[in-house]
Amino acid sequence: EAKSHKMVVKATDGGGLSAHCKVQVEVLDVNDNAPEIALTSLSASIPEDAPPRTVVALFSVRDRDSGDNGRTECVIDGDLPFSLSPAFDNYYELRTSAALDRERTAEYNISITALDWGATRLSSRESLLVQISDV
Repeated sequence: EAKSHKMVVKATDGGGLSAHCKVQVEVLDVNDNAPEIALTSLSASIPEDAPPRTVVALFSVRDRDSGDNGRTECVIDGDLPFSLSPAFDNYYELRTSAALDRERTAEYNISITALDWGATRLSSRESLLVQISDV
C-alpha cells in the first residue's frame, strides 16, 4: 500500500533544547500475494467445427506485489487442444489450438494456473468448463 513513510522526529532534553530530524523508511516488498485470475468472458459452448484460434475465454491476471513478485505468467494444465495468448496489459485469451470432435470429447475441464516470478513462486488456479456442441 505504501512504498515509503516519512516522518519528522523531535528530541528534547530536560533543559529545553531540541533538535529535529527527518526520517524516511523504505518498505521492501515480500512475495505475500498470490496472483488473482478474473474471468471477463467465457463461451461455455463451442461448435466442434470452430476453426483453430477461436477465442473461448478472456481473463485477466493481477498480483498486488511489486517487481518480479508481481510479474505473472499463465499456463494450461494437461495436453488439451487449447492455448493461451497474451491479449493486452495483463489480459489473456484462451483459444482453440486444434480441431475439436464432440464425438471423441464432449466437454473440457480446463485448468489455468497463474504463477508469479517471486523467489518463492505463488500461484492460483481457475477451472473452466467448456462444452463442445455437435455440428
